[in-house]
Amino acid sequence: MDITVIIPVKDRREHIGKTLDSILKSGIAPKEVIIVDNESTDGTYQFCEQYIKNRPNTTLLRETFPGAAAARNKGLKSCKTEWVYFFDSDDIFDYNFMSTFHNAQVDEYDVIAIPTRRVVNGKTFIRPYIPSDDPRVQILGDVLGTQNMLFRTDFLKSIGAWNTACRAWEDWELGLRVMLHQPRILWFKEKAFHELIANEDSVLGDCYSVNYKFFIRTLTATINDLQSSILQPLSHYHAQHLSCLYPHLDLLMYPLYLRTCILQGILQNEKMKGKSPEFRLAVKALTFFKKENFSMKPNQKFVGNCLRIYTMLGGQNAWKYALKIAQGKAARKK
Repeated sequence: MDITVIIPVKDRREHIGKTLDSILKSGIAPKEVIIVDNESTDGTYQFCEQYIKNRPNTTLLRETFPGAAAARNKGLKSCKTEWVYFFDSDDIFDYNFMSTFHNAQVDEYDVIAIPTRRVVNGKTFIRPYIPSDDPRVQILGDVLGTQNMLFRTDFLKSIGAWNTACRAWEDWELGLRVMLHQPRILWFKEKAFHELIANEDSVLGDCYSVNYKFFIRTLTATINDLQSSILQPLSHYHAQHLSCLYPHLDLLMYPLYLRTCILQGILQNEKMKGKSPEFRLAVKALTFFKKENFSMKPNQKFVGNCLRIYTMLGGQNAWKYALKIAQGKAARKK
């Protein structure tokens, strides 16, 4: 099983070396590692240029269009292996990841989904992972993140690769689009891989309000795709294979609405803590977005409002409650 690992990088001079070491010194090295610099200004490109010298099967590219999605697509165009995997530039690659799948029998699959570990303030926990082909799980649970998806290269290209319009939640959007094409997914459950490190200087940081335009843009792209897909396929390939398309697109607007309500609650929570004009503008913009894009029944609006208030007051794991409701599995108190 030949795998190319693609790493987008921007201004990660202090982290990228450790990440590359973890990949190239793992039990079995990838067939190729492609690094795509996305207009770094801190010397990252020059560092990578020196790093790959005398290291076979490593390639350094440049992408000028902003955003990790564009950088990943640049690497994907150069990918020559049957399988492709995307990794972030400040995380630690699991030593046994490649050896686990090296001899795996995966001919019948398009995607391999894997659990991952998240490291926050020195504490490690398993990132939410629910093996399910239901797109509602992806909408509310973010199950398929960047490092949770190992793709058959041709499949990823056939569904349009990464959406360059998305500058936030781009892996969430891709994971949902993957689900809508109903691929053959191998849900790996035996162990969690990698250390996905939450750095203070990550692209989006800890504040949603600062980047609210990016989130709204991704939600808009997703809703537009869903609405247009009712009339036409999601990709040229699936125009000839309509049976591969998820047949219940109308069921997905409600969970998208609930996700938007939860995001609004997060923004309002930040507004209560920060009380700056930026926070108020973010809440106002998302409120307008909801009115323009969703036509929910009164009971659905009530549930969404409850989730918004719960999140605004600092409640945790609202997405779990939302998922149960969206799937009709709301627990009854006895």
